[in-house]
Amino acid sequence: MSFNNDDDNDATRIDPRIKKLQSEMTVLDIPTAVRQTASTIVNVSDGLLPDSSGNAATWLSSTNPEEKASQVSAPSLKIGSVLKNRFILREVLGHGGMGTVFRATDIIRQEARDKSPDVAIKVLNEEFKHNPGFFIALQRETKKTLELAHPNIITVYDFDRDGDNFFMVMEILKGQTLTQYIKDCVPTGTPFKKAWPIIQGLALALAYAHKRNIVHSDFKPGNVFIKENGEVKVLDFGIANAIQRSDQQSNETIFNAKDLGALTPAYASLEMYENQAPDPRDDLYALACVTYELLSGKHPFGKLSALKALELNLQPPPIPGLKRRQWKALTHALAFKRAQRTNSISKFIDEIEPRSIPPVIISISAIALLVAAGSYSYVYFNADPLADRVISLTPVQQQKINDLLELAQIHYDVGFITAPTGSNALWAYRQVLEVDPYNKSAKKGLEKIADLSEEQATKLYEENHIDESLAKIEEGLEAIPKHEGLLALKSKIVHQETK
Repeated sequence: MSFNNDDDNDATRIDPRIKKLQSEMTVLDIPTAVRQTASTIVNVSDGLLPDSSGNAATWLSSTNPEEKASQVSAPSLKIGSVLKNRFILREVLGHGGMGTVFRATDIIRQEARDKSPDVAIKVLNEEFKHNPGFFIALQRETKKTLELAHPNIITVYDFDRDGDNFFMVMEILKGQTLTQYIKDCVPTGTPFKKAWPIIQGLALALAYAHKRNIVHSDFKPGNVFIKENGEVKVLDFGIANAIQRSDQQSNETIFNAKDLGALTPAYASLEMYENQAPDPRDDLYALACVTYELLSGKHPFGKLSALKALELNLQPPPIPGLKRRQWKALTHALAFKRAQRTNSISKFIDEIEPRSIPPVIISISAIALLVAAGSYSYVYFNADPLADRVISLTPVQQQKINDLLELAQIHYDVGFITAPTGSNALWAYRQVLEVDPYNKSAKKGLEKIADLSEEQATKLYEENHIDESLAKIEEGLEAIPKHEGLLALKSKIVHQETK
């Protein structure tokens, strides 16, 4: 959660009672000199004290760690302290309402000669140490985060304690928050084509979490990170998410963002203000706000809360250059009332995604030449994907397969069948087969993709869209190279076009 100046509309608002509690506790502080001496930008989780630019979600590494060590005041932890006889605290990366974040060296990784032995460690602040129920809730939320094995979600390694210090171990990310990216790189917005990979990654991350009954509840640009290689990561699933179970079983999480009196006004749905139960559509409203901001450089309602915007009957200004279908999709997701809002992330993706047809992989003339020469062939997997065997798997391998199969289904449901590269159902099923070449679910998934491709290719052929039909056939053959229906349709097209 963000803890920042009151005039920062991106900051998560903390209930005054919690602020009072914080003021009564001893917490780590970061001197101004530390925050203004920056060389590497990293970010992992909740909002932090603002740097010189006023950005509350950036962790800044000092160019002089010794200076930082001498200036940081901590009652129990300091630079050089060791947690659990494993993590050596190297420098303070930031401090916020929930905790202080350190860069730490994992001794075990270092001994194993890991090229990246450093991790980020968030040590929870004093108020959490003295609230056993809250500690339990946070631990269970972290457990949920550990289950979110998705390329667009921050990786959380563990949640542990050392004496009175409760801490979370996470990956370190290098790059910038979406807040910074919009401010520095696209202050007037970016074209949809360029923004789509970012929107897509965020949507897939949230859809994956929702499928596992986890709602983020504090989704905003400051909780989105763009790595140096362009990958996007959603942060704060371990702390700021909001899950509420109807059964309230003893092993279920029992808190949510509104229990903490914490939300970000500009991105919180109307229902969050009304203290309604957390719902995936809360995240959808926030995602729509973030999407609008990325495309235009501005918040759809001038950073006003949904409550105030509804009271003033505000409407988001149209975005120049955005297609009518995409604008309709965006305004649908921005609806103030949950019942009128897009009902799922998958539906949002379906409504707003580009409707482009993949280029033809092999032209008809090239196919005709290959057929005439008798040299046309297919490339097969090393292992037959339809073979039926069983191999022994470790628990870790089985968990990886389960995660990939679930990810594949999400990709399939939102229409990412064979594209984009590295984030589609075909890719996920293939990843499963690399672990278990005979996995029945993955094989059925490939068959499903091939069958869908045949259905779509046949429809395109009947509509006389020959090139598009051939392209769709090639997509299906990537899944099942020996698919009889696809091969028959392809043969029919080739012979028809070569007459």
